[in-house]
Amino acid sequence: MECSKVFQLKKYPNDIREVTLGSNITLNEIVAVARYGAKVHFSKEYVDRVNRYRGFVEAFAENNERVYGITTGLGDNVKITIDREKRKDINRNHLRAHATSVGEPATRESVRAMMIVMLSHMGNGHAAVSLNTLTQLKDMLNNGITPFVPKNGSVGYLTLESHIALVMLGEGRAYVDSVLVDGDEALKLKGMKSIEADIKEGLSLVSGTTSVTAFGALALYDAIQLAKTADISAAMSLEVLKGTMMAFDERIMKARPHVDQYNTASNVRSILEGSEIVKKYEGYRVQDALSLRCIPQLHGAAKKLINDAKTTMDIELNSSVDNPLIFEEEGRGISLMGCNADGSYVGMSMDSINIAAANLGKMAERRTHRMVNSHVSELPPFLIEDPGFNNGFMMAQYTSAGLVGQMRLKSHPATIDNNITCANQEDYLSMGYNASLQAYENMAHLKYILAIEIFHSVQAGDFYEESSSKGIERIRSLVRKEVPFITEDCNMNPYIEYISSLIEDGTIVRTLEDETGEMLF
Repeated sequence: MECSKVFQLKKYPNDIREVTLGSNITLNEIVAVARYGAKVHFSKEYVDRVNRYRGFVEAFAENNERVYGITTGLGDNVKITIDREKRKDINRNHLRAHATSVGEPATRESVRAMMIVMLSHMGNGHAAVSLNTLTQLKDMLNNGITPFVPKNGSVGYLTLESHIALVMLGEGRAYVDSVLVDGDEALKLKGMKSIEADIKEGLSLVSGTTSVTAFGALALYDAIQLAKTADISAAMSLEVLKGTMMAFDERIMKARPHVDQYNTASNVRSILEGSEIVKKYEGYRVQDALSLRCIPQLHGAAKKLINDAKTTMDIELNSSVDNPLIFEEEGRGISLMGCNADGSYVGMSMDSINIAAANLGKMAERRTHRMVNSHVSELPPFLIEDPGFNNGFMMAQYTSAGLVGQMRLKSHPATIDNNITCANQEDYLSMGYNASLQAYENMAHLKYILAIEIFHSVQAGDFYEESSSKGIERIRSLVRKEVPFITEDCNMNPYIEYISSLIEDGTIVRTLEDETGEMLF
């Protein structure tokens, strides 16, 4: 059996400075723009395609052809024909009326992810949005104008996206240099002017799978990094708990040819290669507890779901998801009404990676508990030298347990839910946005759970005279730059936050891979 690299993140998003749209966009490029501020450009191919399809929509409007959202109202109002002189006004009204999401604002990176996803989806041409409108959106991204977008109240599309579109019109609110101002003021501060929503654009800007895909893309990228980090944190725990390497034997992996399980075992063997601790305690136990023995099996199962979601996301990022979609046939445009705007594909994949992440979290928390439990760890109680006077690492494990509980609540499949909207015109709803939002929030919880596990294992490692493997020693040195050996009770929050920041920006994985080579995934 060959160990297969299903996909690789060859370049980290924070290495990417510019993204040019025109052909397929990658997950890394989405994250580069959303999280790290990469600049966006349009290729000639992109511009020509957008202009060609826009011409078809203008012809429909000029000829008064009956086309949903161009010459008709929306939803149940599809039966109403819109007079020519009112079509621009109704597009503006659509954007205003749909801006109904509520509550706390979405994060800056998730709003920026929505904006770059809109540019990718509509840049395929079939939405037939004007180049002027897409340029406005691009310039807002490049100038750091981030619309204020309340994050609650979406059935899969429409509401969050409207808050972005309103700023393009000089309405709504937006952040500029972290200051919240009116939309018109935000544009003026960056030397931009408001635009009008033209025919069909009031529909296209809010339709599609924008929010489902954007939140899902960020969650998926994080899931990939966190699954790799989980292999590292698991190996570190296995080592300090005197675990046996027998459960990672290649012969066992070949007897059950699951490639993700195989790759996980290979990663753990590679991470621990050369560890004096592992060598000293070889054969110390006949068999370990399941949270150690089943690392390849559970991590592998989680990675399988993440890999499947990656395939779905690559397709969705480069899809046309508006309704209607415009096509070219024999030199003229035709409009087809359907529902590529449905978010089931991405939504169901997000439900799946929620389950994957929750399982990675629950096993990591169990390993963390074993380290503070002297009855099974053979380490000082709660990893502190004076446990009678100090709580030590007791409460950090409580935090991990609490985070696992939150992940379980957010891992119930969202897409099995349903409701009815738009006077029964929309009698089925994907609820994909809720799945993606839950996934985005769950990855933040998992990041902290793994940070806490690494925090514990670094402390535990200092009770050994023997050295770890070269890869783990590099990670220990990285952590020890800001995290001392704990000898008495202290505020541990800054230390957990520091380690979590090393996980979030990929430093933990990079540091390991600089020593061992690229991890298998």
